[in-house]
Amino acid sequence: MMDELLARGWLEALPQCPGAGRIHYIATVDGAEALTERGVAIPASKSGKTVAFSCIDWTERRPHLGGGLGRAIVRALAASGWIERQAGSRVVGVSRDPREWLDS
Repeated sequence: MMDELLARGWLEALPQCPGAGRIHYIATVDGAEALTERGVAIPASKSGKTVAFSCIDWTERRPHLGGGLGRAIVRALAASGWIERQAGSRVVGVSRDPREWLDS
């Protein structure tokens, strides 16, 4: 998801603060519009900017989307039937390719 959002220009990295371990992102105007059209309730920080950051995945050892925006996308994907979360677990079943959801 992170790679797709960046490739589509829907996320933009904020300048990194010295000593900060995570890259923080904001949604671009196009990204906010596209995600809202797909049912994502985009969260905002106190400054009004989208809350998202990179977080290293335990299994793949690559950055994935963390923070409020990541949670909002998961909720939208679950609500639309693209993914199914297993109760009491971090396991997520994917019924269709999420790139199709992004393309819709």
